[in-house]
Amino acid sequence: MEVIIKGGITDFVPFFNAFVEGENLIFNEDGNQTLTIDSGFNGGIALPGEVLEEMGLELVDYDTFRLATGEIVELPVFLGKVIIKDFETETWFIPGDWLLGMEFLSAVGRELVLNLAEGTVKLTR
Repeated sequence: MEVIIKGGITDFVPFFNAFVEGENLIFNEDGNQTLTIDSGFNGGIALPGEVLEEMGLELVDYDTFRLATGEIVELPVFLGKVIIKDFETETWFIPGDWLLGMEFLSAVGRELVLNLAEGTVKLTR
């Protein structure tokens, strides 16, 4: 299996790095933004609202989400492009913290490997 992105684990929180370039979110180990892998987030990707505005992503709908607190909220859903190595895909984004959801991870990868002893995380396909 090919490793498509490597990340780290700090204080038991797994993450990948990325950066925003125009309308694209680009995953890169040297990226200046840390996106937390959130196994409790069923969705795509959450980014701060001001980042979504700067990216100029297309608003496609509103949907209802249950937050970690149990609160149910209605949030805008945006469509955008993600680049990982030589692979490009479209996914949906919502406003929030810098989070990667399980739907996105399962759409682009086959296996998420957390090595707690080494403090590393890998996504393979």
